[in-house]
Amino acid sequence: MQASKILKKLIPKVITNITRSYRVTVVGGSSEVGQTVSLMLRAQPSITRLNIHDTLIQTPGVILDLSHIPAESYLKGYVGEETLERALKDSDIVLATGGLVSRPGISEDAWMATNINFIKMLVQKVAKISPLPMVGILTDPVNVLVPMAAEIMRSSGQYDPKKLFGITTVDHLRAQTLYAIEHNLHPRDCILPVIGGRSGKTAIPLLSQAKPRCQMNEKTIQEFTSRFRQCDENIIEAKKGWSATLSVAYGALMFTRSIIDALDGRPAKVAAFVENNDFGSHFFSGIVNVNHNGVTNMQMFTDLSKYECHLLERSIAQIRQEVSKGKKILELA
Repeated sequence: MQASKILKKLIPKVITNITRSYRVTVVGGSSEVGQTVSLMLRAQPSITRLNIHDTLIQTPGVILDLSHIPAESYLKGYVGEETLERALKDSDIVLATGGLVSRPGISEDAWMATNINFIKMLVQKVAKISPLPMVGILTDPVNVLVPMAAEIMRSSGQYDPKKLFGITTVDHLRAQTLYAIEHNLHPRDCILPVIGGRSGKTAIPLLSQAKPRCQMNEKTIQEFTSRFRQCDENIIEAKKGWSATLSVAYGALMFTRSIIDALDGRPAKVAAFVENNDFGSHFFSGIVNVNHNGVTNMQMFTDLSKYECHLLERSIAQIRQEVSKGKKILELA
């Protein structure tokens, strides 16, 4: 009798801790970022099916390459725009990793046009799925493309702002690492929130909220912020014109793991650019709490420094411009 009572108490706890299995689709999986994301996701035990979609001619080769990695998940490749709906069907999480990264010989106009068309193609198909999956956009410029994606989905009548994310994890990884280097600490022991947007002019590392708290004078704070905001440019220079891909892909892995935690009913947070009008910019980036339905709320911070408030004011103005640009793309199409 006593054993029966113990089992009754334990069974609900066991059931709530059972991890479900999920379908993840990487769209743009043959791109430089997409291949790395796909490689990392291939070994995730909670993913039972990994779909890789792209329109690039090397996609079958990428799938073949990934298939040589022993893994429990089922791997399926899709090539061509006409196969996208099939790739997306029954997906729990969709990651947009395609388009172009900055590299030698590609103009900004060509880069922007390619990435706009990629996200348009994707979200027009995603909007046909019911229920909507969690959608994470890694393709830059996030500050422009996420609002554009929202407008496309809204116009289709199938839009849930709680399920659309611009993945900004790489900003938090960089801030965390730079802070650790600055103070001779282990990166895993450091927390440094980043808010604003996903671009050099809009991302703000909140040193006033950093943990552990370390003394920094005004000059050092400004130099740190400048160094953080120049990370993309520094990588492009060091890679002889090529953009960051590895750290960005790792950020997508962390995002996916957190979303899976949320879908499993566990407390989860992601670094993301989401629909949020707390500052009158319609979209904003920060640390976002999520559950199985998507975004619940964004973590708020108090006691910002005067310098951070100044950066925030300028960042909001820039975000408004970029969000407006994203929304107007449809009007110009």
